[in-house]
Formats: sequence, structure tokens, C-alpha cells
Amino acid sequence: KAYPYLWAAAHSPSSFAFVACAGARTGDVLNSQLGSLNSGTGLVSITVGGNDAGFADVMTTCVLYSESTCLARVDEARRYISETLPGKLDQVYSAIRARSPSARVVVLGYPRFYKLNGSCIAGLSERERSAINSGADHLNTVIASRAAAAGFVFGDVRGTFTGHEICSGNSWLHSVTWPVEESYHPTAAGQSGGYLPVLTAKAG
Repeated sequence: KAYPYLWAAAHSPSSFAFVACAGARTGDVLNSQLGSLNSGTGLVSITVGGNDAGFADVMTTCVLYSESTCLARVDEARRYISETLPGKLDQVYSAIRARSPSARVVVLGYPRFYKLNGSCIAGLSERERSAINSGADHLNTVIASRAAAAGFVFGDVRGTFTGHEICSGNSWLHSVTWPVEESYHPTAAGQSGGYLPVLTAKAG
């Protein structure tokens, strides 16, 4: 049900490899996810960076601890996104380009996770939800910037997920699950309705 499978089913490429893994970081991509790329590769899609920024730990902290602790952890993640993540993304993008010099590379971003003033009664505070959304926006800004510097195409999924965030009443994102690494990933509807249209539009 993942969007690359859906895209492949609709477009019947001559070959197709799916190597994504929940919880993967940039180092995992470099170490174990580039083997299927070659000079004949025509299209690559990738979403990476959130786990590097400590996304699972941010969400665990915000669910289990106080608002002030949550906000401090989001700020820490934002600093990492600003200061450390750009270099890690550059490494990944350079490695993709080196292996597949003629591929069209679509770098897809992340949705905002919460609809503010939405239907959730319990759980995180509005201030926490707003901070997490702002962190996602910052992450997208950095990813888009580094993708552009590499000559890649950025696919912004925030528009397609609007109205389908957590607390919207029609969420396309899983809420908290255990283990937490599975939390906040797109549901099947989020894959087909949130990510797939953006990949299809950007794949060219």
C-alpha cells in the first residue's frame, strides 16, 4: 500500500525496487539502500531526514512528559535540522546522483501532523501540536533547499494532507503506536491520497 508500489502499479516501469524502511536515517540510506541504483535508473523517490532529527524521540517526549519538556525537545530537533541535517542530506543526494546520473529524483517531504483547534479532546496541548507542526515546516524547508541545490525536485505533501491531519476527524496519519517508530506514518489513505498524487505530479 506504499505510494511507490501504487505508482509502479499505475505506470508499469521496466524494473522497480522498493527499499524504504520505517525508522531509517540518512546513514541507513547510504549504507544499505542504494544498491539498486545504476546508470540506467530513470526515477528515484526518497523521503528522509525526520528520523535523523529524532522524530520518534520528539513524539515520545511530547506524549509522556510536560509541555515545557516537549517544547524544549522540539527546539533541540529544530537546531539539529538547521545545523547538522543539511550536510547529511547533501551526502545522500550526492550518492544518489553519483550512482544514477541521469535519474529524475523526487524528494518528498513530510505532512503537518496536527490540525490545530481540531477534534482532539485529550492528548497534547495546542501549543505542543503547533510546535510540532512548525518543526515539520522547518524540516520541509531545509529538505527543499538541499534538494534544489542537488538539482532534485521537491514534492510538498502538506497541501494534499490538509484536512487529513491528526485531530481533523479524517486523519490520514496513524497516531501514537508502540513501538513509537510506527507512529505518525501515513495510513493507506495517506499513501494513496497524500503521497501518490505528489509523486505522480513530480515524476514527470
